[in-house]
Amino acid sequence: MQRSSEKVFIGTANQNKSVRVTVVRLLTRDQAYRELKSFEKHHCGPDEALAKKKISNEEFERWTFLLHALGAYKEGEEIEVTLEEKFPFSDLRKILTEKRIGLLEQIKLGVNSITELARKCGPRDIKNVYDDLKMLEKLGFVALNKDKRRIVPQLLLSTIRLDFR
Repeated sequence: MQRSSEKVFIGTANQNKSVRVTVVRLLTRDQAYRELKSFEKHHCGPDEALAKKKISNEEFERWTFLLHALGAYKEGEEIEVTLEEKFPFSDLRKILTEKRIGLLEQIKLGVNSITELARKCGPRDIKNVYDDLKMLEKLGFVALNKDKRRIVPQLLLSTIRLDFR
């Protein structure tokens, strides 16, 4: 079962052209749980908040999407949940540096630790690689999974698309 959710932000590459950047990534159970808890902290419940016009239809759809995704994860279903989000082009240019793209490429090929990733990407300083991974994790592009004493990066990002309008 595949579900999608979309946020729209439009940035500009220059003054004359609008560019939409679409990022498609997997949503982990932990991310769904954290986002749902954030909604619940700020609102009483999706139906009541919508009825009182405290949230928009888009926020209500996002909330119900997260409820369904989390329910499927809790039931142990093997489903792929993807999110389609839009970012301003200028923000994405700052985020996706050449070194970070290199990290994403190496993670896709498979690594067993941050140390191994740093070695394969240069070599690069482990702390700098870790800092880059934390930024990519915050955006939902990667997950950092603990495996005993190591942290194993997992790629969540599947697609970045630029739409010139």
